[in-house]
Amino acid sequence: MKEVPKSVDVALMGSLAKGTNLRGNHDFDIFMLFPKSYSHREMTMLGLAYAKKAMRGAKWEVGYAEHPYLRAVVEGCKVDIVPCFKISGIEEKGSSVDRSQLHTKYVNERMTGVQKNDVRLLKRFLKTLGVYGAELRVEGFSGYLCELLILKYGSFDNLLHAAAEWNKPVIDIEDLNNGVDLRKVFDAPLIVIDPVDKNRNVAAVVSQTSFNRFILSCREFLKKPNEGFFFKEKEVHSAKRVRELARARGTEIIALKFKAPAVVDDILWPQLKKTAVGLGKGLQEQGFRLFGYYHWSGNGECVIMFELESAKLPAVKKVVGPEVRMRKPVEDFIKGHKGASNIHIEHDRIVAVEKRSVRDAKTAINALLKNANQIGVPENFKPLILRAKFIGLPELLANKYREIASDYFTRSAC
Repeated sequence: MKEVPKSVDVALMGSLAKGTNLRGNHDFDIFMLFPKSYSHREMTMLGLAYAKKAMRGAKWEVGYAEHPYLRAVVEGCKVDIVPCFKISGIEEKGSSVDRSQLHTKYVNERMTGVQKNDVRLLKRFLKTLGVYGAELRVEGFSGYLCELLILKYGSFDNLLHAAAEWNKPVIDIEDLNNGVDLRKVFDAPLIVIDPVDKNRNVAAVVSQTSFNRFILSCREFLKKPNEGFFFKEKEVHSAKRVRELARARGTEIIALKFKAPAVVDDILWPQLKKTAVGLGKGLQEQGFRLFGYYHWSGNGECVIMFELESAKLPAVKKVVGPEVRMRKPVEDFIKGHKGASNIHIEHDRIVAVEKRSVRDAKTAINALLKNANQIGVPENFKPLILRAKFIGLPELLANKYREIASDYFTRSAC
């Protein structure tokens, strides 16, 4: 990059620099390493300017992590050009992206060629399973985490045998924390301390579901190894097949579709998940039996889908009160339920039968959205989700959304 002054080093980082990239993956992570004499603002602004000049004529956009960087496409290859500070130790870190140079150095100094091939195997295994990637949409295993796991256990085979027996694993390769109980420090199903930064859990983004899917898949592979664990393609089933699966369950599907907010995926997906969880809990509190839920975003839209045992509730609900022996609480209960259609005793407790104000799931969802703050809907979601449209299984079977229904009704443990 001729546009960059000599005082700024330019280096390749990421899996290509470490030789652990999957075949066919030619995404380039190019870092501009600025001396610490530059301010953070100078580093980011000048870095972007240099990158834009270097990518003149190519298609590019500005991405945002802890600070802006340039994302470009050159001859079909994705190129990320990231400004950061040049450091020799984590104590010099100016931002989180500065760690990448330390990661590359750490792995290249320790990993053998055979182990690099094992990293590729692990990535392929995880990718087929659907849990490869640190994006918050995936909540899976990052490339760097894969490298550390192979370094820890020595080989892909050793890792599979170890992971099949994992029970709240804590991995500190360099023993940087001197026997500290890291379970009290990090709240995560998998803890892998960054060997260049003792205060960071490299596996922090791995969800409980992704973690458990990996464990179960390790067990299944060791029982019966086959190529399907590495090369199985994701299948989107036909509308007829998904319809048959859904109807056989005897449940009811209600989904909301709405415009996605203009934020990056790593902000969008956690917010979307939070919204889905909040609505699901709200439905359960209203008395609806939630069988499952699914959230998705793509092409500028968001979809939240609920599977309910029934979308209609009885006209009445039972409210179980205190034990009859508790005189004052029972008196208060009776006073508080004067409007009940019936108050009676069941065994040792006072019980009220009351009319429901909301019986229909769609009505309940609309009521929950009117008090969006109380169920944790993020501010930027509110105006969009209040204009959401309800869709059911027929709409979800259209080509535009069938991936959602196909994923949900055909998902497997591993």
